[in-house]
Amino acid sequence: MDAAFDKYFAMSNILQDDIEVLLDVKDDSQNSRRNFIRAAAALIEGYAHCFREMCELGVATGAGPLTSKEVQVIQAERSFDSAERIKLTLRAAYKSFQLPSVPEFGDEGWQHAQILIEKRDRLMHPKSVKDLEVPDALWADIHEGTKWLFRQLFGFMEQLAIVHGPNDGR
Repeated sequence: MDAAFDKYFAMSNILQDDIEVLLDVKDDSQNSRRNFIRAAAALIEGYAHCFREMCELGVATGAGPLTSKEVQVIQAERSFDSAERIKLTLRAAYKSFQLPSVPEFGDEGWQHAQILIEKRDRLMHPKSVKDLEVPDALWADIHEGTKWLFRQLFGFMEQLAIVHGPNDGR
């Protein structure tokens, strides 16, 4: 478990630095949009991978509160498409560590996040020039989806610190 947390913290620092640089850039070009999506996706996938590693020990000792699909994503992540893998991983991580605010996937935030994930998949596996375009109409949704996913990812660690952090002696 310690190794999974150490890996998370090391990756987190690098990936967050990448995103901060991109957020500071005022360039609204197609290149910047594509690079933002790629960097955001790397952070999201990196965090999700670390969360799955953190959950492995719990799954090895019994599924606990996890559904069969949540267990499966921890054991065989490649069995799922990108959006489902991220969704199930987030739910599994929050539930495994008994955190109170499991992300809500029925709202507009998740819908925007799925647009981000779909565009990321198209950017990484383009079949046409259209796959490489990030039109204005889509950009706002992608940006909102990115912020929503980041809140879920960062919120996990914040809640983890609150619920399972060091006891302050009170």
